[in-house]
Amino acid sequence: MLGRDVQQTQVVMLAFSFALLALLSPQSQVPAQPPDIPSFTISVDQPVYSGQPIWVRVVDGPRANIRYPFHAVVGDIGCNRLEVTFNGVLLKPLPIQRGPTTMIGPACGSSAPQGSPSDRLPLHILYQLTSPGIYSVRWTIGLSFPSRDGTASAKPEPHSDWVTFQVVETTPEQHEAWIKNLLADPPSDDGHLAGDFLPSLLAAAPDPRALSTFVKYLYSDNPMVSGMAASALEEFPQSQVLSAVATALEKQGPSEQLAYFATYHKGWTNEDQVKIVHATIPYLQPGNSAVPSGKQPPPYAPTRTSAAIKLLRFIFYVPNHAWPGNPELQSYVDTQVLQAAPNIMAKANMNAVQELAEYLGSMSSSPRAHELLLQIAERSDNAATQARICLTWHPQSEDLSHLAAVLIAPGDADSLGTDRSSLPYSLVKAYGDNALPYLERAVASSPYVWVRVASAQQLVLHNRPIGFQFLLDQLVQDPWSANRAYKPQLIRWVRDNFRTNLPPDASDDLVTSFLRSRVAELSQQK
Repeated sequence: MLGRDVQQTQVVMLAFSFALLALLSPQSQVPAQPPDIPSFTISVDQPVYSGQPIWVRVVDGPRANIRYPFHAVVGDIGCNRLEVTFNGVLLKPLPIQRGPTTMIGPACGSSAPQGSPSDRLPLHILYQLTSPGIYSVRWTIGLSFPSRDGTASAKPEPHSDWVTFQVVETTPEQHEAWIKNLLADPPSDDGHLAGDFLPSLLAAAPDPRALSTFVKYLYSDNPMVSGMAASALEEFPQSQVLSAVATALEKQGPSEQLAYFATYHKGWTNEDQVKIVHATIPYLQPGNSAVPSGKQPPPYAPTRTSAAIKLLRFIFYVPNHAWPGNPELQSYVDTQVLQAAPNIMAKANMNAVQELAEYLGSMSSSPRAHELLLQIAERSDNAATQARICLTWHPQSEDLSHLAAVLIAPGDADSLGTDRSSLPYSLVKAYGDNALPYLERAVASSPYVWVRVASAQQLVLHNRPIGFQFLLDQLVQDPWSANRAYKPQLIRWVRDNFRTNLPPDASDDLVTSFLRSRVAELSQQK
């Protein structure tokens, strides 16, 4: 604890500092904001100590509900900018460390879990404000987007005035008390974990307690929480991180995020690799997936089993993830996966079976893997869809008719056949022209509109008249017919794939005329 004299001195210093802040004019550092540009008001949480979190808040402005985090990256603040000056000098922000599973989505959209605090951003993650003194910050909300011709929009960007704040040096005792208090009471909801606790804890790096906490949250079921934890680990020494991750794998098994993280990073020793693989093998069995008694995970939810399969596939078969080759270890793992496959297919959820299909599809020369894939392909879920695609990775002629039959087989719960619509492309890629007669049959008789569309598109790309005729028929139908919802999509597809024949902004009538002329041309060639 601080002595009373020291505490009183600190209070006096803080009071003096805040009085100084009140006298400092933000407008003296930068020109006043033009009146035609929207402005808003911000504040900085007080007091501000070095080595602790610094949050900037929107107090009032034209846009509310700015929800951090935007993606599964602690330093990603979406279409916002925070500028900081120190002693009148503009500071350079830290580079954003992106983890292995950065989420894809709109640049300005937020993926924050429900309950995440709104209208505030973590300044301490973007700037290393370790020196005590007077700082200023300005927040700009980027609302401008490039136009179709690549030029920037002239729309003004709302920004705040410059707000001045003081960073006070933290004593070791204060820093220790802050870490202990933060770790003693972590939130239970995903919103505050991703949007407050984990980014705040990053201020403690490289404290080993923070490191172990981030590794712990690699096991979160929420992808934003686990992704934020993974990106935070990029701020720690890699050797320490790899050691902590290997220990977690040995003690707790794999998780979805951990599978990505472990194989995204290099530097593992051969001993580490062997230990991790042998620690993962038991989780291939659904009974070892740590599912609470009497509860089954949702079909799409990752489990220890699905994570184990993913991790092993990444290690041995995915180029951007694979570790240095170890044929003996790979052969051992392949055997273990084949032995566990029937139990996975019978007892695991769909996510695990889908992961199994991808692993089996990677085993190019295994008759047993091919046999198991055919069995999975008979299912009626997304695992079956994945298995069919995997069968085309190493095409066998006898599979073509079996796979093509799926395009016209009735009974899919999805009346549009969305899950089957990726198969026409895969069939053409695997079997070439041999697949085209099957696609012609699908265009004529498939009960699924997206299968017919996907098949016709492949036929068009191979200059088959039935494909052009199908697209033409869809575009000239009554505008109130059932196809009106996807007509714009077909128009865009034709424009994009026939750029030498059509301008980028070709009208619907021009696209229709092009299709009609191509049908007539191909008919004359017969």
